[in-house]
Amino acid sequence: MSEPLRDIFIRNLKYYRKQSGFSQEKLSYAINMSMNYINQLENKNSFPPPEIIDKISNVLKIKPVKLFDENQCPSNIIASQRSAFAEELAKNVQERLRIDIQQAVLNAIKEAI
Repeated sequence: MSEPLRDIFIRNLKYYRKQSGFSQEKLSYAINMSMNYINQLENKNSFPPPEIIDKISNVLKIKPVKLFDENQCPSNIIASQRSAFAEELAKNVQERLRIDIQQAVLNAIKEAI
């Protein structure tokens, strides 16, 4: 299942904001918005229109598309791969349990003989 676009946007926004050395307040002022604007975005209380996304990306010196790419920041890469990792882990655990149970049964049979 794919991550919601808003969550990807928020994680990338936080990542690039911090990489660029901006506080939420400083970035809000840099894009000519109220002091708490970026805080509202990062807390899912608001979502920016395209014009604001352009302003944010210009200030952060990135292409707007990077704010929506699930493979741009480490936490998004982890989030996008979480499901695949969980499936692989479950398969490995099941296989290990099958082997352990099989070995326990064989040992019990040997002891019974």
